[in-house]
Amino acid sequence: MESQPKKRFLRTVSCFVAENYMHTLLILLSAIVFTFFTSKDYIPPLLRIIMPWVLLLMITSTVRRTWAWMLFLTSVMLVINVMLNFYQIANHGFMIAYISLTMLIAVSANDEALMQKMALYILTILMGLALIQKLASPYYMSGNLIGDYVLTGMMFKHLIAIVYPDWLNIVHENSAAIRELGAMPPSVGNSVALAAPAAVVTLIMALTYISLASQFLIEVALLMRSRLGVFLHYVLLLFVLIIYSTRDENIFLSMNCILGYAMTDAQTKSVRIFYVILIFYLLVMQMMGVRPGFLI
Repeated sequence: MESQPKKRFLRTVSCFVAENYMHTLLILLSAIVFTFFTSKDYIPPLLRIIMPWVLLLMITSTVRRTWAWMLFLTSVMLVINVMLNFYQIANHGFMIAYISLTMLIAVSANDEALMQKMALYILTILMGLALIQKLASPYYMSGNLIGDYVLTGMMFKHLIAIVYPDWLNIVHENSAAIRELGAMPPSVGNSVALAAPAAVVTLIMALTYISLASQFLIEVALLMRSRLGVFLHYVLLLFVLIIYSTRDENIFLSMNCILGYAMTDAQTKSVRIFYVILIFYLLVMQMMGVRPGFLI
């Protein structure tokens, strides 16, 4: 008997997110903005106080004009935050401001198709620029970026320790060496040698090129969206899960998911529930500070 209400609840949620495209987008944006504002200490206190009330008015309204005004206020505060923290703010702040402004345009024009197109353009441009940036970066292409993450224990620390029981000690020594380097007076040629077994070095280079390949495939999939149909969204969801397994970037990944949701149409609305579930999971884990132990 108890399973019937649960089934009805799940069916109701699934139906809502599949059929109420723009309202669900507003709810997802509000959840992401709220998590972003409560997890970053550089955001001005006044904006932190005002933003939740604006978001609450937006998601509880069914009037499109109210949506537009609340989106306008949300966008203004996001842009102000970017301007005040231009050199400190991560890519997250810029990206969420782009998404909010895009939704403001779509809601004001009352055009879901416009939102779908703009979401596609934003995601395609961001993925393309990120791929070019990686290819043009000697630091990335040499494996140093992934290497820093692996050798200091930010990625796969416990997984590697299964193969190399002494890996946790190596990670501790590497982290201590980097902290010592940072405490030294700056001078030309300051560097530190980090310890790693040969197999871990091979793993680092493999992860570097796998990351490049996955981002290239995403870009190709976005350009071939009309042929891939719903499979494009499965590729995007898989990409988010892969990145989640390597980096603690839950807010950034949730922005990729909301753009994926925004790209769905009548033919691909069956995947909307998966985007919603994944965003919910990412944001809850971000606010709780929880990350599966085997990923750390």
